[in-house]
Amino acid sequence: MAVSATRLRKSLFTITAFVLLQWPAVAAQAPIQITHCLTFINAPGQYVLANDLTNCTYGVVISVADVQLNLAGHRITGSSNASGDGIKTQSNAARIRIQGPGVISNFGNGVLLDAGSAELSAVTCTGNMTGFYVHKGMVRVHDNIATNNMFGFIMGVGASGEVRQNLASGNTGDGFVAEGAGGRGGARFMHNTAVFNGRYGIIAEDRTMQNEIIGNTALDNATYDLFDGNRTCQNTWADNTFGTSKGPCIH
Repeated sequence: MAVSATRLRKSLFTITAFVLLQWPAVAAQAPIQITHCLTFINAPGQYVLANDLTNCTYGVVISVADVQLNLAGHRITGSSNASGDGIKTQSNAARIRIQGPGVISNFGNGVLLDAGSAELSAVTCTGNMTGFYVHKGMVRVHDNIATNNMFGFIMGVGASGEVRQNLASGNTGDGFVAEGAGGRGGARFMHNTAVFNGRYGIIAEDRTMQNEIIGNTALDNATYDLFDGNRTCQNTWADNTFGTSKGPCIH
């Protein structure tokens, strides 16, 4: 399926926005250490987990712009996989960078991004209700792992940006989700792998539009590897490797 000029311009605009999005230079100084659950980051700067955080209702909440958070190989573990967030960015946060390695488990959301802009990489979410939930904002989510959650990665109706080179494996529901209910779209799912999930590998829900699902591998998912809930071609599917599918224009 050929990509329309409008959609191509939209993609180039998104890519350009990422190029122009720059995190501020940080002075050479020791990162601020995080040592306990329910840590609120309310000042810009560099932060690092100094130890594992266990039995947390909430782990780390970022409420300000220009923050870099390094998990430094540690774990954040929740008290219930029905509620709470391992890492949450609030709506007034922007230019947030969260990087692993690190493991987040047993929360409602392993990572909840509600920021103006954020980058998330090299984090593993396991045993949560949702591994990675991008509620809104422009994001770059890459090189992460979601395993044994209910849902792996969800791009919400207010989210845009790029979901690239992530792995969703063994989740009881869906691996990757472009959320519906009139979502404006604008997410690009590229070169991800979705295997052995309990329902769909990658799903574009009903009433999603203008998402691009390109160059992904989806195999051995229980219901369909690729699924588009729309009756017409609202999204672009191209160059994917898959065994089963349902929906218009899936390639």
